Amino acid sequence: MDKAKSQQFMLKVVGDVGTVLAAGAALVGDRSGLFRAMAGAGALSAQVIAERSDVQPRYVEEWLAVMTGAGYVEHDAAHDTYTLPDEHALFLTNPATEYYLGGLFHGLPGLMSSLPRVAQAYQTGEGVHFADFGAEMPLALEAMNRPVYETRLVRDWLPALPAALERLRAGGRALDVGCGTGVVPITLAKAFERATIAGLDLDARSIAIARERAREAGVGERVQFLQTPVEQLPRDERWDLITTFDVIHDLPDPHGTLVLIRAALAEGGTYLMVEPKVADRLEDNVANPFARMLYGMSCLHCVPQSLAQGGPGLGACWGESRARALARAAGFAEFRRLEVRSPAMSFYALSG
Repeated sequence: MDKAKSQQFMLKVVGDVGTVLAAGAALVGDRSGLFRAMAGAGALSAQVIAERSDVQPRYVEEWLAVMTGAGYVEHDAAHDTYTLPDEHALFLTNPATEYYLGGLFHGLPGLMSSLPRVAQAYQTGEGVHFADFGAEMPLALEAMNRPVYETRLVRDWLPALPAALERLRAGGRALDVGCGTGVVPITLAKAFERATIAGLDLDARSIAIARERAREAGVGERVQFLQTPVEQLPRDERWDLITTFDVIHDLPDPHGTLVLIRAALAEGGTYLMVEPKVADRLEDNVANPFARMLYGMSCLHCVPQSLAQGGPGLGACWGESRARALARAAGFAEFRRLEVRSPAMSFYALSG
């Protein structure tokens, strides 16, 4: 045995656990306002941070130690002050901006609390249903996606589909499959007042939240939300634009879903498939921080909930080549990767 290698791995395991715990502490900092209390304020003592955030001082001291060790916060030992650099605050403090990454932490409670079920599923092969990840999971996924979807969907992504964009402006029809809490349909309804917009999702809680979000946004009468599996997609309706965002790899029948989507497109309509931006091969992904995070999410959530539905468990990192093959098998004549800038998502236009 290589003792140095063994020692190095031991330190890695300890460090990995420390990283997980730091992510939990970051969620606490997000929810308790600690990051916001530090943003733009320069160097602050722990006592001042406690006063600005209205958090008990002893908790603040310990939290700052964790965040300093994790590299989120900088500590000036000479003056015993702490700084949240502007470059870090950009991603941690404002949920309304597309740069906000705090939503990534919101999924941790559901994932961690479901680990016993997931471990059991590894033995039985039965999987874990989406609802079993907890009532907060739909909101956690919303927190991850809402800022960038609301900012980029209409302004940057749809212009890559000029024909679909023109149809929506003229009063066309758009359907988001696997709509979750309704971020995409509501964003489309707000942008295209003449268009008919609908969202479909199997999860009852997600649909209930989506309907409430639509009412809050003032588009409740203009967006239809269907709580139904995609297999029950209305057969007598045709859509100018159908979208799926980070959905296909989670489904029980990805091939069958693409067949149904193709059949539901209007003449000349477009299907926008958005999936994680990863390479086809594991060896090309391991150095990519986004891919490593996605493998973790996939291992603990995506694959178990697909298998729970009797699906193939494609996993989040299934890659473009498999997506192309699936589209071809479903009968699509065209599969085009769109030149849309995104560090985490790949955009494909399917038609024909």
